[in-house]
Amino acid sequence: MFIILSALSIALFVSLKNIVYNPIDKNLLSKAEALDAMVDESIDSDFKFSFSDTKGNSFQFNVSKGRMWIYSSQYSKYFFQIRSFDGKTVKKSISLGDNDLPFKHHLKKIETIQWKGKILRILNYVDDKNKIVVQVAYNAKNEKDILDNFMLIAFVLIIFVMFASAVGGFIVSKKALSPIDRISERIRKITEENLSGEIELENAPDELKVLIESFNDMLKRLDKSFKQKKRFISDVSHELKTPVSVIMMQSEIVLRKQRSADEYKKAFSVIYDTASMMSTLIERMLLMARLDYKRNKMKFEDVDICDIVENAINLLKHKAEEKGVDVLFEKGDVFYVKVDAVTMLEVFVNLLDNAIKYNNKNGYIKINVKSDEEWVVVEMSDNGVGISEEELEKIDEEFYRIDESRSKKTTGFGLGLSIVKKIIEIHEGKLVIKSKVDKGTTVSVFLKKSS
Repeated sequence: MFIILSALSIALFVSLKNIVYNPIDKNLLSKAEALDAMVDESIDSDFKFSFSDTKGNSFQFNVSKGRMWIYSSQYSKYFFQIRSFDGKTVKKSISLGDNDLPFKHHLKKIETIQWKGKILRILNYVDDKNKIVVQVAYNAKNEKDILDNFMLIAFVLIIFVMFASAVGGFIVSKKALSPIDRISERIRKITEENLSGEIELENAPDELKVLIESFNDMLKRLDKSFKQKKRFISDVSHELKTPVSVIMMQSEIVLRKQRSADEYKKAFSVIYDTASMMSTLIERMLLMARLDYKRNKMKFEDVDICDIVENAINLLKHKAEEKGVDVLFEKGDVFYVKVDAVTMLEVFVNLLDNAIKYNNKNGYIKINVKSDEEWVVVEMSDNGVGISEEELEKIDEEFYRIDESRSKKTTGFGLGLSIVKKIIEIHEGKLVIKSKVDKGTTVSVFLKKSS
C-alpha cells in the first residue's frame, strides 16, 4: 500500500508540476522570443537598448514604453538579461537592480533555481545569429509553495492512511481470526486421551465452517483409530496370554516329575499346537502392521481377476471337500484389474476360508464375476449360518469374532476380514457384506477396472 500510494503521489506531483510550470514556461519563451525580435529593430520611441557584440558591431532596438513596461518595471516578477556567448552582460532589466542572473558554461534551456532568496524559473534562449543569450526568469515562489504544500499534504495523508490501515487491519484481522484462535486453543488441548471433543460450529464464520467440519471429522477418525489401536494391543495381550499360559502349564507338568514317553509326547503335542497357533497369530499381526509399509512396494499390474479367484479355490479345495462344501465357479470372460496379485490372493483366500468355515455341512458357495463401466465385482454367496445385523457392523474390526464361545480352531483370531478390508482399501476398492441369520452371506469385492 505504501508503494502504491507513493507512486500515485509522485504521478500526481509530476502532473501538477506540469500544470503549474507549463504556462510559466510558455510565457517565458514568448517573452524571450519577443525580446530577441526587438534586437536590430529601429522604432521611433523614447525607450532604447543599444549594445555591441563580441566583434564590435553595434546593435540597438527601440520599443515604446507601452510595450516595454514589463521589461523596465522595478517591481516586475520577471527578470531579463542579455549576454554575449562568453557571459558578458549586454543589457538587463531594472527589476534585477545590481544583481545578475546566474550564467553557467553548460546552459540548460529551462530550469528552476534558488537565487537571492527567490525561486526562479529561468529560460536561456540562445540566438546563434546575433551571438547572444536572452535570459528570462520568473519569480515562481508561489508556484513552488503550491508544489511543496502538495508534497507535504501527500506525505501526511500517506502516513495517516498507513496508520489507519494498520489499526483497522489489526482490528478486522483479530476479529476475523478469533475462530482460528479458538481452534488453536482446542488443538493445544488435544491428547491421545482426549480426542472426542469437537469444535463448535455455531458462532463460526461461513469461511471457516468447512475447515472446522474437516477438523472435527479428522478428530473422529483419529479417535476411532486410537481406540482401535488400544483395543488391538489389549486383544493381542489377551490372545497371547492364554497360549503362553498353556505352554507354561504343560512345561511345568512335564518338569515336575519323571513322566512316561506317552505323557511327554502328549504334553509336547499340546505345546506344539499352541505354539503353532501363536505363530499363526503373530504372522497375521505382522501382516496387518506391514500392509501400510508394503503399500509402496506392492507390484501393481493388469491381471485377470478370475485367475486369482481360481488360485484361491485350488488352495482351499481340500478343506472344502472335507466339509462337503461345493464351490461353484465357472471361469468365463476375462476381467482385467490393476492389482498386486499376491495380496489380492490373500483377500480371496480369507473370504473363501470364512465361507467354508461358517457354512453348513454339504452346503455350497457360488462365485460370480461381473463388471460395469467403472468396477469389476467378485460376488461370493453361501448358504451358511449367516450374520446378524449387529454383528455385521463390527465384523471387519480387528480380533472381533462372531461367536466367542466357539473354539479358535473354528473361528480363527478375528483378523481375516480386517486384513481383507485393509488390502482392498489400498487398492482403492470397496468391500460390501450382506447377510441374514441361517440363510447365508454374500460378500462383494469391488475393484477398479484397468484403464
